[in-house]
Amino acid sequence: MGNSPVMKFGGSALQGTERFGPHEDMLLEEVRRLDGVNDIYRLLAWRRNNARAQRLAQVARDFVLPARAEGGVPVVVVSAFDWATDKLEQLAAVISSNPKPREFARLLMSGEPRANTSLAMTLEAMGCAAESMTGREAGIVTKGGPTGALIDHVQPKHLLSLIEEEIVPVVAGFQGYYRDVERSRDEVSILGRGGSNLTAVALADAIEETECTMFSDVRGLFDRDPRKDPKASQLDAVDAQELFKWDPFPQVIQREAVEYACERGVDIWIRSAFEPKVAGTLIKCR
Repeated sequence: MGNSPVMKFGGSALQGTERFGPHEDMLLEEVRRLDGVNDIYRLLAWRRNNARAQRLAQVARDFVLPARAEGGVPVVVVSAFDWATDKLEQLAAVISSNPKPREFARLLMSGEPRANTSLAMTLEAMGCAAESMTGREAGIVTKGGPTGALIDHVQPKHLLSLIEEEIVPVVAGFQGYYRDVERSRDEVSILGRGGSNLTAVALADAIEETECTMFSDVRGLFDRDPRKDPKASQLDAVDAQELFKWDPFPQVIQREAVEYACERGVDIWIRSAFEPKVAGTLIKCR
């Protein structure tokens, strides 16, 4: 394709730094003035949703709309909102100590559709044609499932049709589907933690893009942990084969995604979702 940059936004990137909007320091005071639990819940839900709406608009303005203005039709991949998958996993644990893998997968994958439909609605409200897609609609076919699946291949027909119509696809990461041979039917599947990274790389390869960008809450990769060493320096670029030697492997990118990128020849950018002008770090996989 050559003009459909693949952008992946992590949960913290979509959530933003203010979970309950501006003046969070005043939140406890507001809560104390309320009479009951239901009123408190409504206040927190309203403030959280308002903060999310503002953050999604910022993501659209800073990254997606500029790509459209340059004539491209970006493919956007999203994770669930920050903490959503953790909360769903916790819900499964308190319901059952041994849930069926099929139901567990379906519960965990319910977080991403909330995020990608919200971003698609945001783009539409800002005058940019967009359409949300599940992993299955995006053609993500996995090896095995329903949990811990890996991507086998991508059938991008639907995705390419949206790009041709200049509609921005907003894809739910972390999910796909597989053929359940025993039951002779297709079933949904989820990838491992950080699987939205793998989704982004696979889609970039499927539409013949040579790179994709992961937007998160970090500026890039550093030679040392910047939280522990103030002298840590951000890297402009790093070879993927060198990255595999790092111990521990950087949490900002899924190892399986980098392995897939090396197999398919897709470079990966790690960039900040909060500083649009910061170039980030290039992981060289070609």
